[in-house]
Amino acid sequence: QIIAPDCSTPLFRYSRVSPFIAGQAGTTTTILLSRLRFSKRNRRHRLPTVVVEYRKMHSSHVFFALISGLFFIFGYLMLPQTISDPPDHVALVTHGNSPILYGHVHMAKTGGTSLNGILANRYERVCGHKGYSYDAYRENERYKQMTGQVWVEHQSRSRVAHQVMAEIGYEDCDYISQEASSNFWISRFGDAKFHNVSMELHIPCRDSIDHLMSQCNHFGKTMSCNWASDEEFHRSIDGCLVAPQRFKFKLLDHFSVKCYDFKKQFTNYTRYMSQILQPKRFESTPFARRETNAPRDKANECIWKNQTVILKVEKYLRSKYDYYGFCNKCMGTKRELTLDLC
Repeated sequence: QIIAPDCSTPLFRYSRVSPFIAGQAGTTTTILLSRLRFSKRNRRHRLPTVVVEYRKMHSSHVFFALISGLFFIFGYLMLPQTISDPPDHVALVTHGNSPILYGHVHMAKTGGTSLNGILANRYERVCGHKGYSYDAYRENERYKQMTGQVWVEHQSRSRVAHQVMAEIGYEDCDYISQEASSNFWISRFGDAKFHNVSMELHIPCRDSIDHLMSQCNHFGKTMSCNWASDEEFHRSIDGCLVAPQRFKFKLLDHFSVKCYDFKKQFTNYTRYMSQILQPKRFESTPFARRETNAPRDKANECIWKNQTVILKVEKYLRSKYDYYGFCNKCMGTKRELTLDLC
């Protein structure tokens, strides 16, 4: 049976006892009706009224009743006991080699560093710019010994250089997390060109204004809410964005692309992936969080006090940048992996 993310009720299941029950029911029915057929020759038996009435039936009627009854019982019991149809995005795979590859398009400031680390620490064959499965246990143990705010070290096991990832290759990966442009995915994995194995891309979607403010904070910028011109307005937004080219609509021409809610990535999304990825023999707990951003004070962000500015910024982001346009269209549809199903 398949369990929906964040749900206790199975999406659907099949009965394992139906063949046995159908066989027993069929055998019992056959024996009973056979006795009714042959009891006519045994005049010494006092038969119940129902049997006497049944004896009056023509033998062909009994035969067809028998066959119809057996087909009805067998067909009914063998049907799958459907609770509800599984959504399109539920992956029916077993642990081991996945029939497809999964790619995590790590958009900046969407929690991808923690997600990559958690999945690598918990599951086999996770390959990411922010960590690999094969050494995630020891890496997390080292971070657990650190005190205070823990930052991701540059060019370390928690930040693997792109050149090193290319040298290692992706042949031993089920899940790949990468901070790279859309061309990285297309050139290596698009249209199942990687050993004829298809890839499904997962895109994290965060509230566009909250995401913009987080990126401004990353650069140590404070965005103004009073612009002298549209050009100044555009420059103030464009200057905060971190690598928005990591997602382009052209990815949809080469991959199956799904989205997930930034706020549910450590609950619904990780539960979804737990049905696909193979658990590791040993997991280092608890996971030691690694920071990539300084603390942020939303009270100093003027945009939250002006709904007109919020709407103007959202419209600009969705019209100019593919990432925000995609998330606006994907979230709340069957392509959202974290959509509550129950």
